[in-house]
Amino acid sequence: MVGHDYKRIIDGISYWQDYETVEEVYLLYDKKDDRYGYVSRINVEDLFDSLSFIGSKILGIGYDPQSYQDTFVALYQVLKREVDERKRRVLIDTTSTTKEAYGAAVTIALMFKNVRIYIVPPAIRGWYAPGKKDPKFQEWFSRVRTVGGLIPQEIYLPGERIDRPSGRARITLLELLRQGGYSPSITLLIKWLGEDASDPVVKNRYSRLIKRLERGGYIREAPSSVGKGLEFTEFGRSITEAIKRAEESRVFH
Repeated sequence: MVGHDYKRIIDGISYWQDYETVEEVYLLYDKKDDRYGYVSRINVEDLFDSLSFIGSKILGIGYDPQSYQDTFVALYQVLKREVDERKRRVLIDTTSTTKEAYGAAVTIALMFKNVRIYIVPPAIRGWYAPGKKDPKFQEWFSRVRTVGGLIPQEIYLPGERIDRPSGRARITLLELLRQGGYSPSITLLIKWLGEDASDPVVKNRYSRLIKRLERGGYIREAPSSVGKGLEFTEFGRSITEAIKRAEESRVFH
């Protein structure tokens, strides 16, 4: 999703090339006839040349990043083709787009399997803002903090929500967090939870639970020499840490 950023888009693709086979790149550019569309199209033209090193097919798609619906339609066409028809994994770079388009990307990513979203943070944050000791800082600050807004635009989400871990799933994730986020085997995890790992009923119950947690994206299989190792995904660690902190402090201070 190409806006005013250029170098960071190249940096993102270069990074993923070390971990994924990049077969095709879609450059979604701002098709509007305004200054944002202008810089987006200039960047896309240059990206066609700059990305030739990856040896992949590159396609350009025009869309309106200020329209949730237009973004949704554009991304849906790509994911339908790549995920459903070609059975490929997809990465969406949302580094250089609007909040409306980012919301659409997150929503649609939840509707397709094997779709991930990433951003490339800037090496220097806030480079566009004057330093607080700069004479122009107060003028800049007064101007940006008083810019008015339009009517709020809701970011529409699917009717079904992700289930938050509860019951035994919550307890299991919290124990895994307490143990550093990794278990060399399901058997050891069961023992940490104070249950009898030799009992077939207990073992089957936790095997089913682990599969549900893997499907939910909370944990994944990890290397181990003694069994099926388990570790948190970043999503799983984040939500478990959030549960832990919420339970430790019921009141905000």
